[in-house]
Amino acid sequence: MQTAWPYISFILGAIFALVMQWVSYHLSFRKDKRREYWIRKLNSYQDFYQHTTQLIGLLGSKVSIPDNVYWQSISLARKAAYDAAFYDISHPGRTDKMKTITLDLIQILQSNKQEKERVQMLQKQVEEIQANFYLEEKLLSKETA
Repeated sequence: MQTAWPYISFILGAIFALVMQWVSYHLSFRKDKRREYWIRKLNSYQDFYQHTTQLIGLLGSKVSIPDNVYWQSISLARKAAYDAAFYDISHPGRTDKMKTITLDLIQILQSNKQEKERVQMLQKQVEEIQANFYLEEKLLSKETA
């Protein structure tokens, strides 16, 4: 029995080390997954803000916007709104508002009327969405710290 004990001890130690390595890997993987999820959520809000403010700025300046530029930006803004809806499931109202804003931008293009008040209202809504998102994320980071 005394000659078997070092082997048993080695095997138990190896098993324990493998279990601890597995636990460590899964905890690290979960943390990385949460971080990537948050980054994707952040990117969707930033992309939405960037593309919609770009379009609103062009609409507000009353310049002629080439169709390919407008549709590329609006499609990227809509993609960002749908990505935000996927990654930010806790705020369906906010993400639905993002989708509505992109539809309003399409309607403005289709109507060929550039209503200054409507464009300004959209700009204000986009800024409110972005500000609410950053405020919420700042509060969440304070709670987890």
